[in-house]
Amino acid sequence: RSSHMRYDSHMIEVASRELRNQTRAVLDLVLGGEHVVITVDGRPVAQLEPVSTRTQWMPRRVFLHDVLALQADPGLAADLAELAGETTDDLPFR
Repeated sequence: RSSHMRYDSHMIEVASRELRNQTRAVLDLVLGGEHVVITVDGRPVAQLEPVSTRTQWMPRRVFLHDVLALQADPGLAADLAELAGETTDDLPFR
């Protein structure tokens, strides 16, 4: 690893020149779960971090089982309907 990469317990700092010259090596660090701070003249300017692998879509049956099964207290709907009548629409605009 080059002298332009600095490691500490929280992050890895990489000079912009090192990023240009060793792009694949830096991306491999990120792929491995590291958070990399890119510096210009020793000042942090950007951060590279792994892309979230969180599922964005779920099958309908999973949604029905996991989400709808955990709905709020049925009495909450009545409370919200009662509160919805109280708006600030009648307040003067500033």
